[in-house]
Amino acid sequence: VVSTQSTEAVVSTQSTGPTQPVAPTHQSLRQADPSHRVCIFGPQYCFPTAFQILLKEKFFKLREDCFKIKDSQGNVFFQVKNPWMSWREKHVLLDVYGNEICKIKKKLWALRYTWHMSAGENMAQRRVTMAFRHFALHTKCYVYVYEPPYPHEDDDTNYDHLKPMIMMKASVMGFDIKIYDGETNQLFARMSKDVGRELLIGMDGYCLSIEPDVDVAFMTSLALMWDYATTDMKN
Repeated sequence: VVSTQSTEAVVSTQSTGPTQPVAPTHQSLRQADPSHRVCIFGPQYCFPTAFQILLKEKFFKLREDCFKIKDSQGNVFFQVKNPWMSWREKHVLLDVYGNEICKIKKKLWALRYTWHMSAGENMAQRRVTMAFRHFALHTKCYVYVYEPPYPHEDDDTNYDHLKPMIMMKASVMGFDIKIYDGETNQLFARMSKDVGRELLIGMDGYCLSIEPDVDVAFMTSLALMWDYATTDMKN
């Protein structure tokens, strides 16, 4: 649970905000600045205390708004646009002011179940690739983070030269998903699925608990990619 002090700091940051949109920036997870353990989309999304994001799928899904994404105090924190009956369109994560943060899309005709995240100039730079593996007892995801120069979103998928910087792993029942460092096993975030919501109305919901100094926008985009991918795999 986020403390009162940290909540006030977050609300203040959200209410004042930058006067001009902050361009998404990429920094290595092993960056020199020790104050931000994971910073992909900029320090404005990194908070010094633990942070919670609530993701709830809407019953009536509109093109411009298919997920409710709020902080623990009920404030809208991100928005998401959903593609409408098109394989080529992408899910788009936006900040509270409507500025695009990243785009998410599924790779077609891949041997592994693969999703890409694009950001940067014109949202056309491939920043992250997620490759899923389904084992007998759990689902696991390997998250590859690219370094400059970034490949274009339409380039062939080639991450053989990269090691997975982040891993995502579900529990046996799939209700708990850990997001952690691929080398040190250090926990970055944890997704807890709202099982009651899924059983009652068939809609997905998650509580995303994020560790201090970890990019909240990046963790939220990984959570969305996980939900889209695992739902698609079931279907």
